[in-house]
Amino acid sequence: MRRVAEIVLLAAAGVAQAAEPASPLRLDTLVAEIRQRNPSASAAARRIDAARIQIPRARALADPFVQGMVEDLPPRLTGGMPMLRLTATQMIPWFGKRDRMAAVAEREADAVAARADMTVLDLVAAGKRGYYGLVLNREARRVNREQRALVDTVVAITVGRLRSGGGMHHDVLKMQTEGAMLDDALVMLEADRREMAAMLNALRDRAAEAEVGEPEETFTAAVTLDRTRVTTAALAARPELREMRAMEAAEQAMAAAARREYYPDFMVGGLYDVKSQEPNTMGAMLGLNVPLWIGSRQRLDVRAAETRASAIERDRAAMAAMVRAEIERALVRIDAADKRSRLLETELIPRAQQTFDSAMAAFPSGTVDVLSLLDSLRTLETQKVARIAIHVDRELALVDLERAVGTPLKELVR
Repeated sequence: MRRVAEIVLLAAAGVAQAAEPASPLRLDTLVAEIRQRNPSASAAARRIDAARIQIPRARALADPFVQGMVEDLPPRLTGGMPMLRLTATQMIPWFGKRDRMAAVAEREADAVAARADMTVLDLVAAGKRGYYGLVLNREARRVNREQRALVDTVVAITVGRLRSGGGMHHDVLKMQTEGAMLDDALVMLEADRREMAAMLNALRDRAAEAEVGEPEETFTAAVTLDRTRVTTAALAARPELREMRAMEAAEQAMAAAARREYYPDFMVGGLYDVKSQEPNTMGAMLGLNVPLWIGSRQRLDVRAAETRASAIERDRAAMAAMVRAEIERALVRIDAADKRSRLLETELIPRAQQTFDSAMAAFPSGTVDVLSLLDSLRTLETQKVARIAIHVDRELALVDLERAVGTPLKELVR
């Protein structure tokens, strides 16, 4: 019996633990987890390491060539003196060639690092969008439950009026239908929340079904951003532009390396002859390749690299124009959200609340019909959801602005 009691207690404790709500979801914690746990972020860091490894590799010499050769065997047929010749050769590039190839590898590594930053910024931006999606969903569910309670109250009032002979049966049906529609909307909101939670879990490399707590409402305070300062920072820090600058520099370094191909490479080596009837001998060799066809090879390589660098420069100019447009669009959205928020808080929501309160007060006496009450209820619901939606849209605009700049906005606030 004692063992059974222990099992029951453990099971009850497990059920109680499972029933505990998840801890609130904090934005800063979410961002930190994405940076630390996301596999794509880890893969991007490994690509940087791999690219850095290529820098000393670019400076390395080519492998030496070793050869063994036997002559005059068998002596009974050739009549000569059997001999074993061992040779070793090493190609030595012209001065500066290896340094220039290393410079190419360094610029390519810079491009990989910029792409890694792009990956992390995209992951963080996706996490923030998911977070504020949960904020909007939470508010929509809260408003839904408030409206459902009001509908239940109105149904009770309508049933009371019907019993006293002052109401109509179809008014009850209308309000019950409204309640069912709110229940259906809540089901969809709950499904949307689970979908967004699964995406946030994926960004944090967690099980898709892992519980995600309700987000804490952390809206950014009003900020003053100077367009010129923001744009200047974006043109310097935006990873896409940094990648293009690195790629352009890599092509220019490639052109410099190709110009070094105008000069020959040296072949140095040595030999050792092992003779059967005479003393062994040693020797040395020095050779070089002759870049005879510079016009049809090396100069074309230079022109190709310079042309690619010019193309990247033009792509970078186009990207810079797009960055300016993204910044302007985000700033316009932030300004519009601030204005709409003030309008909602001072005009729309107070008036919608007054209209509903007035209709609700007059409904029991029959001076306001059920359709007017429903209309005022829906208007109030729409305005309350719009309030949080505008706040969320402002936060999403700030997310897009930060992504457009490529650096935290707190560093740019005046």
